Amino acid sequence: MELTAYNPPSGATLALDGIDRRILSILQRNGRMTNAALADAVGLTATPMLQRIKKLEQRGVITKYVALVDPSALGRSTTAFVLVKLAAHKLATHEIFLSTVREMPEVLECHHVAGEDDFLLKVVVRDIREYEYFLLHRISRIPDIDRVKTTFVLSTAKNETAIPIEDEPEGPPS
Repeated sequence: MELTAYNPPSGATLALDGIDRRILSILQRNGRMTNAALADAVGLTATPMLQRIKKLEQRGVITKYVALVDPSALGRSTTAFVLVKLAAHKLATHEIFLSTVREMPEVLECHHVAGEDDFLLKVVVRDIREYEYFLLHRISRIPDIDRVKTTFVLSTAKNETAIPIEDEPEGPPS
């Protein structure tokens, strides 16, 4: 379920109290927790709990609810991080690349990055042969790509989805 959200200006942090922070921390570990159990865990009753969750959704703090699936259980045991450099740095080139990549189910993440390359993709495929097909018949057909560099994941020591949440926001170091 994807939610329509308010997007604060870049770098802006929304004010969250301690209860909001506890709610978010708990939901990141268990998104299927019932409203009643969540309310009990943070010391609220059901109605104020539901109001807080709705407010967090409306403000864009909670962006969606998902089930995390083990890729190897679905036969997609090969993960690659792909750096892409565009040949032309024009808005049209950028938009064509993004709209094409958004339609590729193998691409789980697409990040516009600063540095020598322009984009970092996280790609999940069945095996090296499928990646070769993806590279030659899908990525390489996008116009104005200058270079593609691939790094294959051998093993994963940490794979976390929860954003760290402090009880109280810390100020800048003195």
